[in-house]
Amino acid sequence: MISRSAVASGGGGLAKRALAWFATIPVDDPVDRSNAFFMQFFFAFYGCMQPLNKLYILSHANLHLLMTSHSHELRGTSIPFIVDLATDVAMSASAWIGFYLIRRGLFRQAVKQFLSVIIVSAVVYFAVTGITDTRDDSIFFVAMIIAGLMLGRRALWYVYGGVLLAYFAGMTVETLFPPPLPQVLVGLYAGLPGTMYAYIAVAIVLDRSVQSLRKSYEQVNRQHQQLQREIAEREQAREQLLHAQKMDAVGKLASGIAHDIHNVLGIILGFARTRQRLDEPQDDLAPVAQELADALEGTELAARRGAAVCRKLLNFSRRSVTLTETFDVAEALRELRPLLQQLLPPNIRLEIKTPDQPLPIHFDRNQFELALLNLVTNARDAMQEGGVCVVGAEPYGDGQIEIAIRDNGSGMSAEAVQRAFEPFFTTKPVGVGTGLGLSVVYDLVQRAGGDVIIDSTPGFGTAVKIRLPRTDSVTAQMPEQSPASLRVWLIDDDDDLRTLLSSALAQGGCVVEAAANGTQAMQQLAQSSAPPEVLICDHRMPDMDGSTLLAHIRERYPAVPAILISAYLEGDTDGGEVNHALNERLPKPFAPETLLARVQQVAQRHAM
Repeated sequence: MISRSAVASGGGGLAKRALAWFATIPVDDPVDRSNAFFMQFFFAFYGCMQPLNKLYILSHANLHLLMTSHSHELRGTSIPFIVDLATDVAMSASAWIGFYLIRRGLFRQAVKQFLSVIIVSAVVYFAVTGITDTRDDSIFFVAMIIAGLMLGRRALWYVYGGVLLAYFAGMTVETLFPPPLPQVLVGLYAGLPGTMYAYIAVAIVLDRSVQSLRKSYEQVNRQHQQLQREIAEREQAREQLLHAQKMDAVGKLASGIAHDIHNVLGIILGFARTRQRLDEPQDDLAPVAQELADALEGTELAARRGAAVCRKLLNFSRRSVTLTETFDVAEALRELRPLLQQLLPPNIRLEIKTPDQPLPIHFDRNQFELALLNLVTNARDAMQEGGVCVVGAEPYGDGQIEIAIRDNGSGMSAEAVQRAFEPFFTTKPVGVGTGLGLSVVYDLVQRAGGDVIIDSTPGFGTAVKIRLPRTDSVTAQMPEQSPASLRVWLIDDDDDLRTLLSSALAQGGCVVEAAANGTQAMQQLAQSSAPPEVLICDHRMPDMDGSTLLAHIRERYPAVPAILISAYLEGDTDGGEVNHALNERLPKPFAPETLLARVQQVAQRHAM
């Protein structure tokens, strides 16, 4: 049994849908749209009530009396009755036509045709029957009100003229064919002035009201349009400002990155010139070999610094992949000495101060080096006349390690210290630095649970202190190799890199099957008789990305572990195949032995 509340709820929903349907009108002008909503109900009401009223009159009146009650020579015929009925039908039909036109978006045409039918019907009817019984017909007032409110002043006075024409026609008939009733007023058209006075009073009142209302509507509409223009102009100005700021930021970023890349290339070229020592005549090659080894180590560190510069961009855009590991800060600083020394000019002395005991932290090694390089670069730029840059590390407090970079340069003002971590804030000249160095350092350290403190005095130098949580121990970087050969599939579209990695994996005891793209990998999959123990896949390839390729491979081998390699992984924070539980991430660039170690780790975990 249906409850009353359910019925009421259904009825309320139906009423809301009906009102929504009536409100959905394809009319652009807001005033006309508001008026059209009301006129639909008026037309529907008039179109129904006019014929019902006529049927009611016919059912309760003497038909013969209706047909013979008119005042002139047509009295006693059916013509007046037919005209009366025809005009009522015409006005009712006109109301429904108006309803239809409004639904089509033709609001003004709907009102105009309705008013025209009203006036023409009144003129015809009065011309046939006279106006003896119709001087107080309210339809004329309704027509004038609709004309004034819906169409404006001009339509109001047109309707007023039509009303006068109808009364003039009716009075002419009564004058030519006087009724058999006593006349209160004597003379030709004696009732016309009073009728004109009554209707002109209504017309004047409506005219002033309509004019005031229309002006108010137009003023509101103009203000609304002006507000919309101002909002659009403000939005456009905001977009232009954002674009200008973006272009300014990109310009600063590009100049700074170019500056950093030039530094990296300068370091590599400087180390590369060590090869000229081989052409010098000398008896003992051991010192030269040691210099070449140091140069190659410096070149490797410079390449890692170039990777760190690219990682700076990825960190800034939040698209990099963080690869944390546990390592000794003291050892890392000692390994960075050649690169840092090459970074500094001859008039700046570098001092590395580290204790004998290990200082383990859990951090991204590349990001740690990036932070140190940024801070030493800032120290170098602050000592234009030369000086001393001291990089040290020591235990701090309870369970922390402090890495400090000190210089005796120009120092920083209190305002510069407060804004030092803001992106793109820099006190350096245009084209020197990006203004991202300290902001990147601060972001990296904060995410690792640490803190950055700046102590600076203008004219006396600056000390930047990084405090990070200390871990328990340093994990080994290279696990023991697996005794058995590992079946490895390597898919990478870079021919040189694929050859280099294949060779390193083969030397490490792996059986490697390589593919240059997703298509070759799919062919390799179709011909394979056994699954790989580890799958290495470039995430960005021209024909198929790594995530899609892994999805196809796992349709056949659902348990194969994979290592995705790329400068960054698109959709790294999203779900799907990229974040599959069997996936590892290894961001480029990396050393071949790093990949070999990761392959062995993945194989061991999967076997366990």
